[in-house]
Amino acid sequence: MGRISENLKKLGIDGKEAEVYVEILKLEKATVLQLAGNIGLKRTTVYHCLDSLLRKNLVTKLEKDDKSFYLAEDPGESLKNIVREKSETVQALLPDLKNIFGQGDYHPEIRIYRHQAGLRKIFDELLSSGEKILPYYISDFNLEELLGKKYVDEWVRKRIKLGIKSRSLRSFKYKPEREGGALHTEQIREVKFLPENIEIKPFMCICGKKVIVISSKEERFGFVIESREFAEAQKAIFELLWNTVAI
Repeated sequence: MGRISENLKKLGIDGKEAEVYVEILKLEKATVLQLAGNIGLKRTTVYHCLDSLLRKNLVTKLEKDDKSFYLAEDPGESLKNIVREKSETVQALLPDLKNIFGQGDYHPEIRIYRHQAGLRKIFDELLSSGEKILPYYISDFNLEELLGKKYVDEWVRKRIKLGIKSRSLRSFKYKPEREGGALHTEQIREVKFLPENIEIKPFMCICGKKVIVISSKEERFGFVIESREFAEAQKAIFELLWNTVAI
């Protein structure tokens, strides 16, 4: 019952309500008196739980021979309906929440990172950001030289496992050996190349309201600009390049 209770709680079916629900599932059809006796609850408490379960469409009420019976709906359908309703609520709520997101006491900031440990911290932030698409520019210098091949390979594996898609605009000269034979579809990424006459030197990644920059000239040096306005501008430039000149 412990694991069942834990998972029911995640769906908003908790405590005594969960006990009543599980008991109805066992009996398939039960009266308030049966439920109160089997679980050891007061009838008023059982009625309260049943009202909640009825509102959630997890049980139905049947009148027969002047008695009220409560029947459990097929959990395979009724629980899926709860998940579906929660998902629809989230989708309806998101636009309003996004409109007020960050309107409080928020101030843009710039953070500087040096050496391998600092640069790795930047990349760890990308995986924990919650973003599902990472647009970035990468020039002809190899990140493995800064972060280490083992770290980069593990980072890519984690990105794939988290379902984070990368959209990469690359320098015409960028042809790293470590990608030999690897299909971009397997690594959940889209890749386009900039024309030879367009050269963007630093590595840049746009992640939500952050823009990450790692210099190809300054050894082991990078910074994060946290500014929604700046990040949106960079996204617009990225999309313009992606849709017009990149191949």
